[in-house]
Amino acid sequence: MKWNSTALSFATIGVVWLIVGVTVLSEQSESFKTLLASLGGHHWVGKSIVAASAFVLLYFLMRRIRETRNPLMLMLAVSASIAAGGVIIFLFYIAHYLGS
Repeated sequence: MKWNSTALSFATIGVVWLIVGVTVLSEQSESFKTLLASLGGHHWVGKSIVAASAFVLLYFLMRRIRETRNPLMLMLAVSASIAAGGVIIFLFYIAHYLGS
């Protein structure tokens, strides 16, 4: 099986933003955090199960996308998403800490 790097990149970007959203939501909603914990014993494990499942689903939904001729742009998009998502989560926790 040949992997489609474009679909892999888009699935990665989708999961990055899913994790950002799930992280913020789980800190805002105790019932959502409990739901995540019920998936794997701890909310971090539940978040990982959701992320892995979403990655597989997104990849298989997008695997027929035509391969890009510019993989560097995809690498930059993935890297930018990771960096921006990390900054958002960091700022969220700083604001959460300062607001406590």
